[in-house]
Amino acid sequence: MERFGFIKNSEKNMKRLEAIRAFLLSKPYMVILLAAACVVTAFGLEFAGLWVFIIITLFTLVVSDELISATLPFLLITTFMIKSFDSFKFYSRFIFLTPFIALIIISHFVLYPKVIKAGSSLWSLLAVTAAVTLGGLGSISAKEYFSLTSLFYIAGLGIGMVIVYIVTCSYFESTEKTSIHRTFSYIMFIVCLFACLMIILHYAVNIKTVIATRSILEMQWRNNISTVIMLTMPFTFYLSIKNYLYAFPAFLTMPCLILTSSRGGLLFGAVEFMLCCIYIIYADKKNRFKTLIILTACGFAVIILSGDILAFISKTVNRLDADVISSDPRAGFIARAVEDFKACPVFGRGIGYMGNRDIYASKEFAANWYHSAPFQIIGSFGTLGIIAFGYQFIRRNKVFWSKISFFTIAVYFSYIGIFLMSLVNPGEFCPVPYELLVVMMFAIIERNCPVNKYTVLFGKKYAAEEQTGVAK
Repeated sequence: MERFGFIKNSEKNMKRLEAIRAFLLSKPYMVILLAAACVVTAFGLEFAGLWVFIIITLFTLVVSDELISATLPFLLITTFMIKSFDSFKFYSRFIFLTPFIALIIISHFVLYPKVIKAGSSLWSLLAVTAAVTLGGLGSISAKEYFSLTSLFYIAGLGIGMVIVYIVTCSYFESTEKTSIHRTFSYIMFIVCLFACLMIILHYAVNIKTVIATRSILEMQWRNNISTVIMLTMPFTFYLSIKNYLYAFPAFLTMPCLILTSSRGGLLFGAVEFMLCCIYIIYADKKNRFKTLIILTACGFAVIILSGDILAFISKTVNRLDADVISSDPRAGFIARAVEDFKACPVFGRGIGYMGNRDIYASKEFAANWYHSAPFQIIGSFGTLGIIAFGYQFIRRNKVFWSKISFFTIAVYFSYIGIFLMSLVNPGEFCPVPYELLVVMMFAIIERNCPVNKYTVLFGKKYAAEEQTGVAK
């Protein structure tokens, strides 16, 4: 924006601009966005909310020289819009606005250019891009490969993530004004809190049904909202290390996961929640006793009320029965993935393959999922996919283990959460927002976190941020 003379040459205008930029990164502003998103979801205003938040995001991109300022409104869009995931026909009518939106997004990089940077993780992303792009070679038809759905996922999972990685490495760096660790963690906390409030508001709106049935509500968007919570949950725990008030919304995440009626959220969310509890018990010595008391009290309450709780969530528990699981379409997808791998062992069937619709018809503009990451890899991308995604997994672990700190542990637990959910859902194979966030998080670690001088995790020796007692 400083390129415009009337702003650059006016000290008064520059001060106003800097004040706006500071506000767009402030906690009060983020809370305002949270409140607005709650209004959207409480009153079912997803269509209006979409355009309001798009305008806010685009305005932020033009005005702010910090790309992270636009992250929260964008993530709130992707969160409240999961309730409209089957509305492609309706929203596709506005696709003509895409060039205009793209032009404004590009304007940010023109107005605020930065040195292009990338780390060694670029190679693993390029390997995945090759696997995704070549997926289905020799087996998928040209019509399937070049369909709009196929091209979206090929670009989104491939070159799109390469671009996200390079942009994050180049634009998401701590400055005198902005601490990437703290700002990004707070953004993830707001998204986590909003996801929990979405669930609570859904129950509030349908409270008469809950009281009449004395049973959990089965949300159509349960798996998506559970995935959002599991991606963001660890950052709420991370913030509680410095300010214990964050511990209370952190402890709210598990009850909300249970209320979603998602089996994956219930089982895998419990695993991640326990890891996060162990994490803050270890990391936050000052409040360790308080945390143990709270968790013990909650544990006793759950035991005492276990009968009522199990009765309330019986619909979810019943879907964990072996007979129910064996008849679930996911079981058919696993067998089909093995068949597809045997038929196309090198490149797989491709992400645009739609031959699984006899098992379960996916929603419009959605890939034909295998509903499990390992089987998605072998079925869609074959041996090349196994090598590429395996290399990416190893690379991400190497980044984490070389830069252990309280912040990177939060990122890694977030990765564990999406990894576990991806065992029973599309998860990481949804480019926006799940894989986008994973790529962003590891890029932030790679470019902003110091390399550990020590290799011992539990030896009281961490990266520079913990040694100085400052969470960046």
